[in-house]
Amino acid sequence: MLPLVQTLTIDLTAKEACTDLTNLVADVEAYGATVSPDPKVARDYSQPVKFTVTAPDGTQVVYTVTVKGNSCGYTPPPTPTSCTPAAIGTTGYSLVFKGCDANNVATYYDKTECVRDNSTGLIWQGQTAAGAGTLRDNDKRYTNYDSTTIPQKWDGTNLVIPNQSDIDAATNSIGFKNAINTSNLCGGNDWRVPALNELACLVVGDETPYIDLFWFPNTVVGKPPYWTSTTFDEFQPRTYSPLTTILGLRANYINFEAGYVDYAVRYSEMSVRLVRGNASKTCSLAGAT
Repeated sequence: MLPLVQTLTIDLTAKEACTDLTNLVADVEAYGATVSPDPKVARDYSQPVKFTVTAPDGTQVVYTVTVKGNSCGYTPPPTPTSCTPAAIGTTGYSLVFKGCDANNVATYYDKTECVRDNSTGLIWQGQTAAGAGTLRDNDKRYTNYDSTTIPQKWDGTNLVIPNQSDIDAATNSIGFKNAINTSNLCGGNDWRVPALNELACLVVGDETPYIDLFWFPNTVVGKPPYWTSTTFDEFQPRTYSPLTTILGLRANYINFEAGYVDYAVRYSEMSVRLVRGNASKTCSLAGAT
């Protein structure tokens, strides 16, 4: 005959601050019967434990004992929250959704952290004021080395090839990008230096400044301008300047004071505004005159 199976639940959650379920004695009294395994021995009750009770006549009953308790060091999970962020338009800019607060109200990242360009779908890194003490302070300047095979660095006398340490330095565009990704800015770790046809989409208006300062506060409007990842290569090198024959030496930048694109050698120190996401469209911009 198969033994009868019974279940028993012991709930300690309301009685004790915490219970070590991995080393617990749950004594089972069975008068005149034997119990196996020995209930007087401490055991792990983090999972249900089965006890077999055998009566003098050989009748057996299996008790499955489940213990519920607040494990020591256990922190109850937070109450799930749910909220609906504002709809994203197709023009203008918008704040980036951060999450729901305890009152189920949508919260958003500050404009100095990140801003969404609704027309392209790209999310742009914001900037803090000079001396604010963040990675994004607008008084920080960066070189734009991106190759360990092309002479891009000026050592005071000659052009030399940057090493990986130069590229990963906090004062280089890629090193800055790496630091921002490590910080998980606005919940993302896929920030990058924008291409020219991405950054050009932030140029707006018909007078200086050629960027929306309400949505992009602390933007450097004058000098230095903002680097892009786009390499500028002259296909007809000027004979009077040997630097023009080195492909990959220069990169494009955008000046938001005058709203134009130009280029500079990569060892120049300029501003950087990172981007993330896939653009639904790109933009072009006239060069300096």
